Amino acid sequence: MIKIYETIANCRICSSKNIQEVLDLGDQPPANSLYKANNTSPPNVPLRLMYCNDCSTVQLGENVDPEYLFSQYLWVTGTSNKAIEYSHEFARKALSQIDEKIIKPFIVEIASNDGTFLKRFIESGSKVLGVDPAKNIAEHANNNGIPTNANFFTEELAEQIVSEEGEVDITIARNVIPHVKEIHSVIKGMKSLLKDEGTGIIEFHNAGLILEDLHYDYIYHEHLFYFTLKTITGLLNKHNMYVYDIMKSPISGGSWVVYFSKIEKTKSQPLLEVEKLEEENNLNTFQRWISFSDLVKQHAECLKEVVFQNDERILAYGASARSSTLLNFCGITSEHISIVIDKNPLKDGLITAGSNIPIVSFEEGIKNVNNQKRILLLAWNFQDEIVKELREFDFIGEFIIPLPGNPYIL
Repeated sequence: MIKIYETIANCRICSSKNIQEVLDLGDQPPANSLYKANNTSPPNVPLRLMYCNDCSTVQLGENVDPEYLFSQYLWVTGTSNKAIEYSHEFARKALSQIDEKIIKPFIVEIASNDGTFLKRFIESGSKVLGVDPAKNIAEHANNNGIPTNANFFTEELAEQIVSEEGEVDITIARNVIPHVKEIHSVIKGMKSLLKDEGTGIIEFHNAGLILEDLHYDYIYHEHLFYFTLKTITGLLNKHNMYVYDIMKSPISGGSWVVYFSKIEKTKSQPLLEVEKLEEENNLNTFQRWISFSDLVKQHAECLKEVVFQNDERILAYGASARSSTLLNFCGITSEHISIVIDKNPLKDGLITAGSNIPIVSFEEGIKNVNNQKRILLLAWNFQDEIVKELREFDFIGEFIIPLPGNPYIL
């Protein structure tokens, strides 16, 4: 079998060799390596979290081939009601960053997926372009009227876009910068795209929440980096760009959205407050991440006790990428879970990577809920939405909520 990964020797941000392991989640298949029943099961790759003692950036110890991870992708933004609702707020705030005199702003989104967020900008009269390497998703977006370039975003592609379309008013990278192996090329590309007075926007999962609420299920091979405000600021400063504002996002169980520019601007009060909070809570220290590692191991043992009760198989909901880490690290498999229900039609009929649990559509799965006593809510970050819907379908049993914090029964 061809090896699909390499182990790093240096920090991806500052090139320091002074990196240390803080958590080993074992050998696991890449999270979205869902497969068909008759196909070969996907290969395992070490899943290790490392800390850079020089720039404080937390990152994985291995790079998986980006073509393997992203050329065909299974997450579709538009399947989440929460994401659709949030896209309106996101677009409003983004557009408020630019001069009102700009009649038809030009927006480029990196890793634009199905174009759910770009659609909001089109509705406001903006010119848009999406860039996404997943050919299946890009085709879907183009068919829905969202112009999308099916490529990995690089500095070279940015220069091509500028030569063909001109510089942009806003460039957006939502939940993608942590995925990127060629991180400096992408940041340089964002800078190349922007007009001098333009605004860059990066959304990323808040590593502070990973620590505080034990979001270790967010650690998987697609996510090479686990940024705090300090470390994302450090990355942008390396390229002479400056963070000036911050906003909370509900995505991924809690994310930050930072706004940055080529020129230094006065930092907003919310930004100053988050900077202070990170310092007070030691979010960027090695010891804080070692403490997190100990709590993760305790949490896994606790969750296994809850799921393995009564030796009966139960249902699960949400075949998300993050569920893959949780199931594999805890050793929860098809011996314990009969099926995983998921609304994404691209996942229907596939099998989870490593844990080997059949995935069924919502329509199929809902037929089985009424005779169930318990459901493991793997997509816990959409808890309110899912619990409400399943209660409406007359599920009266218990939900096992694995995170945030310690597992509990609802």
